[in-house]
Amino acid sequence: MGSQKKRKRKSTGKWHKWLGLGFSFFILIFAFSGIILNHRKALSTLDIPRSWLPKNYQYTNWNNASVKGSLKIAPDSVLLYGGNGIWLTNANLSSFKSFNDGLKKGADNRITNHIIKTDDNLLFAVTTFDLYQYDNRGKQWISFSDKLNTPERLVDIAYHNDSLVVLSRSHAYISLSPYNTFEKVTLQLPKGEKHQVSLFKTLWTLHSGELFGNIGKFLIDLLGVTTIILCITGILIFISPKLIRKRRKKNLSTFGFIKLLRRSIKWHNKPGATLFFLLLLLCLSGMFLRPPLLISIIYSKHHPLSFTTQDKKNPYHDKLRSIRYDHYTKDWLLYTSDGLLAYKELDSSPLKVENTPPISVMGLQVFEQKNSTEWIIGSFSGLYIWNREQETSKDYFTGESPQPTKLGPPIISNPTSGFSSDFTKDITFHYFNGAQSEMSIPAMPPEIKHANMSLWHISLEAHTGRIYTFLPEIVIVLFIPITGTLFLIILISGYIVYRRRYRKRL
Repeated sequence: MGSQKKRKRKSTGKWHKWLGLGFSFFILIFAFSGIILNHRKALSTLDIPRSWLPKNYQYTNWNNASVKGSLKIAPDSVLLYGGNGIWLTNANLSSFKSFNDGLKKGADNRITNHIIKTDDNLLFAVTTFDLYQYDNRGKQWISFSDKLNTPERLVDIAYHNDSLVVLSRSHAYISLSPYNTFEKVTLQLPKGEKHQVSLFKTLWTLHSGELFGNIGKFLIDLLGVTTIILCITGILIFISPKLIRKRRKKNLSTFGFIKLLRRSIKWHNKPGATLFFLLLLLCLSGMFLRPPLLISIIYSKHHPLSFTTQDKKNPYHDKLRSIRYDHYTKDWLLYTSDGLLAYKELDSSPLKVENTPPISVMGLQVFEQKNSTEWIIGSFSGLYIWNREQETSKDYFTGESPQPTKLGPPIISNPTSGFSSDFTKDITFHYFNGAQSEMSIPAMPPEIKHANMSLWHISLEAHTGRIYTFLPEIVIVLFIPITGTLFLIILISGYIVYRRRYRKRL
């Protein structure tokens, strides 16, 4: 029995040592990228050249969400906007000029969600964090963000008559000409609907720490730093004994290396054991954010949790995504993470819009009115023509009706990242393949093609495993459950080794 216990102990130690060493690179990337993801706005000016990244991240044929939409501002002048900022072109796309003067530096700061033109020819643009008005005299954008006075991300902008509506992730901000002040509006739920939160969102904010505000984010940062320390000290614990033995054979002093080994053991054991259960929770919550575990929670909802950032009177906290005005039915269409709503007035109770096209959980990318009854609706679930009056949808390319949504992970089908109807022929922008149209589409000019990618977005790709393009596709798809399981084994085996071997000594 004694020898069997010893074998089990040795086996547990080997699992911890060899898995930890082999997986340390990925763990370090998880930790560093996670810390960066928690500070998007603070790091928004930091970029990386796309030439440093795998081929999938290079711009080719206007792909990778480089264009989301367009706005015709004169007969031969069109603004293209999206993930690559704002560019002025002509009716046949034969010339391009940067229209980014005045926008904050940094690729993340220049992601443009929407641009509108008022009846008195004023241009307004909404980027990731800011609202801008274009100054025709100075030929640059002027920030209007201080008029909103909100730390939230901005998602959209719409205009009707003289009402300008800016949408953040949680509120609508309404202003009347000359647009010097904005009224903050908390939107209402449809009558009879309860204020609920998706379990997916709860686990997402738990994983980032945002569920508990700045204190929670600080704690997650601390866990990230702890993980980095565990990796570095683990490598030192593996290397140091070998260096000590070599120096002893050569009759050299080993004092410094012995001291380093002891300190490494101390800094490996204490933080790891103290924060073990929090690290376990961090790993498990992250695993539920991707298939297959995501399937078990994707449709689950619950009441807002007390004493968290969910505990607010605003039923649409962090749920708002897009807004448009229907000029024929005379109401506002507002897309949220809970679905599409119709408001006669933004301070009234809405109606829930049924029978809409499939819309990816990753958000609505195209939201354009075609005529009195039809809309162009696009997302990573495809591009559709939606007849609002008849409550029917058809695929933009094939004319076929969409298939009923099945239970399971989100499906990426013909991922649409943009659309333009401001040229001689409509142009659709496929996320991977780029521009598609009956008209000739010129190659991307070098100044657009060689744009940088934000450090935040690169960190997101690294954190989800999509950046490891050298791995088989099935491994990339299952990267989170695979690496999450390995990390759990490393954590649990390490804690067992600590309890058996070191706890009584320290």
